[in-house]
Amino acid sequence: MNARTNIDPLTKLAIRHGTDKWGAHFYTPIYHELFVELRDKPVRLLEIGVGGYAFRKVGGASLAMWADYFQWGKIIGVDVAEKQLNLGPRVTILQGSQADGAFLAKVASEHGPFDIVIDDGSHVPEHVTLSFNVLFPAVADGGFYVIEDVQTAFWPQYGGSPTGGGDTLKLARSILEGLNHVEVRVAASDWQPSAIATSIKSFRAHHNLFVIEKGDNTEPSTQRFEGNNSHVVSAVASIEREMANTPTPEGLAHLALMYSLIGQTQRALETVQRGLAAWPHHLRLLTLGSRIAGHAGDRLTQVKLLERAVAVDPADPLLARLLLRTQDAKAPISEPID
Repeated sequence: MNARTNIDPLTKLAIRHGTDKWGAHFYTPIYHELFVELRDKPVRLLEIGVGGYAFRKVGGASLAMWADYFQWGKIIGVDVAEKQLNLGPRVTILQGSQADGAFLAKVASEHGPFDIVIDDGSHVPEHVTLSFNVLFPAVADGGFYVIEDVQTAFWPQYGGSPTGGGDTLKLARSILEGLNHVEVRVAASDWQPSAIATSIKSFRAHHNLFVIEKGDNTEPSTQRFEGNNSHVVSAVASIEREMANTPTPEGLAHLALMYSLIGQTQRALETVQRGLAAWPHHLRLLTLGSRIAGHAGDRLTQVKLLERAVAVDPADPLLARLLLRTQDAKAPISEPID
């Protein structure tokens, strides 16, 4: 951002309340971008770490900032030290340690589900991991779990490691594996994803900051495409609608590919034929059609479509090689679809 001549509303509040989420750190512009759509909703926000160290009547700057930003929200702060702060009726401060899983589970049960959880607590990697494992299940769909001050993952005095990142980066790796659980299982069918894998929608990494968004994570791998998967059903339906209204050769080729991926080979070939009827020299339709025909074991159609493609671009050496190979009765009859 520039010299702060045009700062966002959350950063203004951070400055007003004196929280180090802006200045010492640079989190608030990121938070505003992430949370602006939630601003006028009755969110529940849990922040671990109230600030002010062990002083009873010092701290709470970021809680006050959140209460001003989310004017309809319920703000819950947790700190290992006793805090005697009056931040208004929408702010609740609880005393307890984030290293105590039973305490965190009680907080989640009594005050969750949460739209936002922010770990600004001890920054000890072991505590960061424990807190995430207990509290992420208590985040609502569409909500966010934030880990601040990730730099401590590299600092030995916090239990981190400058080479491996300690438990915090192990946690990040497990989150990324969960985000890509279907792809991991393609390569390792006996690998078991974590219980939260299907609810890790996204993972963002910023300087000293991790953001995990909760939501649906059931998109399939292209290596294990399933026609009854809700994401696939929706995608195919949307492409069908667009191609019914405004057909293009590229769109029809993509629709044919989708049909092929879900095992509807005949519909795929019919879609290619539909496209070629309007665009008989379109190379993407011709080459894709030849691949689909080969995958279906229809060598005659495969050869005819490749012959047409070669006629369109006789100087393409790949097309010439594919045609020669396909004409060879001993060669495999199919190429991978995708």
